[in-house]
Amino acid sequence: MYNEKQLIQALPKAELHIHIEGSLEPEMMFELAQRNGVELPYQDVAAIRAAYEFNCLQDFLDLYYQGMSVLLTQQDFHDLTWAYLLRCRDDNVVHSEIFFDPQGHTDRGVAFETVFEGIWSALQRGEQELGISSRIIMRRNGPGRTGVPGRSQRHQG
Repeated sequence: MYNEKQLIQALPKAELHIHIEGSLEPEMMFELAQRNGVELPYQDVAAIRAAYEFNCLQDFLDLYYQGMSVLLTQQDFHDLTWAYLLRCRDDNVVHSEIFFDPQGHTDRGVAFETVFEGIWSALQRGEQELGISSRIIMRRNGPGRTGVPGRSQRHQG
C-alpha cells in the first residue's frame, strides 16, 4: 500500500513547459564558470544558492542571465540538459517538452548550432539511456533576430 508521497513518486509524469536555461543548478553554474573562465559576482556555490532567495522578478532575471553567461560550448549545453534529465528520471518524468532561448545565446556570440546540438545530443541520450521521450521547442523573440536559422535550416530530427 502506497502512502501519498510514494504514490506521487511512483506515478509517471510529463513536464510540458521547462525553460532549460532555468534548470541550471548553482553547483553547475559555478562549475561551468570555472571551466569557461567566466567571472560571476559570487564567491562560491553557497553565495549563488543564497541569490535564489528572490525578492522580485528582476532578482530572478538577473540570476537567470548570469547563469546563461556560463553556457558557452556544446558540452555545456549537453551537460545542462543531461543534469535536468537525470532529475527527471529521479522524479519518474517519462516525457519532457523543453523550451530553449537561442537569442539569449546568439546575442552573446554563441552559435545557434552550439546551443541546439548540445541540447539535442543530451535529449537523444536521454531517450536511449533513460527512456525519457522529449520535444524541443525554440523560443523566438520575433522577426528579424540575428543568429537563428530560418525554417529550412532548422534541425529536422
